[in-house]
Amino acid sequence: MSGVGNRAAILTLSRIANYGLMMVSPIILVRLLSVEQFGHYREFLLYVSVLQSIALFSINHSLLYCIPAQPRSRWRTVRQTAILIACSSVLVVGLTAAIDAASGGRVIGPLLLPVCAFTLVSTNLDFWDYYWVATERPGLVLAYSSVRLAARVVVAVVVAALTHRVLIIIWALVALEGLRLALTMVAFLIADKSATEPPLAEPWREQLRYCLPSGIAWVLSTCNRNIGAIAVVKVLGAAPLAEYSIGKYGEPVVVTLRSSVSGVLLPEMVKRGRGSRQASIGLWQRATVVNAIMLFPVAVLLTRYARPLVATVFGASYVSAALVLQIYMLIVIREVFDFAPALRALNRNRPLVESSVASLIVSAALLVPLVPAAGIAGAMLAIAIGTLVDAGWLAYRTSTAYQLSLRHLVPWGGVGKTAAAALLAGAILATSAWTQMLGFGGIVLAGAAYVALFTLLVLALRVPEAYELIGWLRRLVPSRAASPSRRT
Repeated sequence: MSGVGNRAAILTLSRIANYGLMMVSPIILVRLLSVEQFGHYREFLLYVSVLQSIALFSINHSLLYCIPAQPRSRWRTVRQTAILIACSSVLVVGLTAAIDAASGGRVIGPLLLPVCAFTLVSTNLDFWDYYWVATERPGLVLAYSSVRLAARVVVAVVVAALTHRVLIIIWALVALEGLRLALTMVAFLIADKSATEPPLAEPWREQLRYCLPSGIAWVLSTCNRNIGAIAVVKVLGAAPLAEYSIGKYGEPVVVTLRSSVSGVLLPEMVKRGRGSRQASIGLWQRATVVNAIMLFPVAVLLTRYARPLVATVFGASYVSAALVLQIYMLIVIREVFDFAPALRALNRNRPLVESSVASLIVSAALLVPLVPAAGIAGAMLAIAIGTLVDAGWLAYRTSTAYQLSLRHLVPWGGVGKTAAAALLAGAILATSAWTQMLGFGGIVLAGAAYVALFTLLVLALRVPEAYELIGWLRRLVPSRAASPSRRT
């Protein structure tokens, strides 16, 4: 697993660095905009994220399956992907505009034009990350996505500082993505080698066969993640949406930690699955323990220090988001068990649709009473319960697909030891002396001490994946051992 581990580590670290840039902007924007203005900005991002998910429909993600399946025709697959995304994005934007007009502007309203424009320019030719992962070049993801995200952050912050107007910030981001689209179009035309490659075995059909169930599952998953925010903005308004979004502030990091491992895992599982299903599921089990090692400490730390973190980083106006953040940790724990790669490696995507439908129904049913009764905390609780339903169904369907009991499917030993280490290390956080004596600096020191103790405990409990993870990180650091220079 060392090759997979190295690529996963590189991809994870690069994406965390990139999201670090993206996560800086809310910290600055909450100080440049009022709570209401920041809420409208988050409303724009909410609509965009949903439409982008529908427009992309997992078409770009299909490269992780299609390129390893037909490696000699990778650029034909890429060209086909670009055409599918272009058609899908135009269709989605057109339907959205028609539905909003028919509803009298109740769906999106005044933000319709910039939302549609941003969706078109940001989704087209947005497949490079997946292409580089599928071709085992995760290092290029860092260069491309870093520039893209850094530009977004700089544009949003600078325009906000100069104008303090949400609509101008939004249109500046639209212009930036339009420039990206033009530049990537030139790069695509230069790099395209599809004319010299052999034809695809099943042009369109194989990719569509993958995308249809996977895309539906992806869209439903996006709706599951955002239905709480939609309910908040429609029932409670823009200001509560701003607070709710702060409660989910860490979501990009959590998704990155899990999806980076899964993104690298899927192509390798497809390759290994041709020879042995046992080898394929064994790789998934080890990746699940790695997810636990990375995410369990996050859940413990943020649950313990949610209130002082929110108050210090975002200000007293957002302190009500702390409870939302603590409830969100239930979702963090659920993210450890990512059954999607195990199912997609067998090209069985229907269970992903089934689980997403079940989760969406449960979440929607719970949002109706919980949002009016408990506000933004009720919205997050409804979503958390829905994700647990999703995990339960996927666990059952994965065990059936691999003909394994849940006892033998899920690596309970490694996950259990990791959970025990995370909880035992939490004893160091029990005292309030950290914050009483050092304030916010005490949180930083407590977090560092907790991570160090957790690392020692997980190694003492002999979790093999912990040793592998440390090895991956060591290999990312260039050796500084100086070799004596030879004189001639």
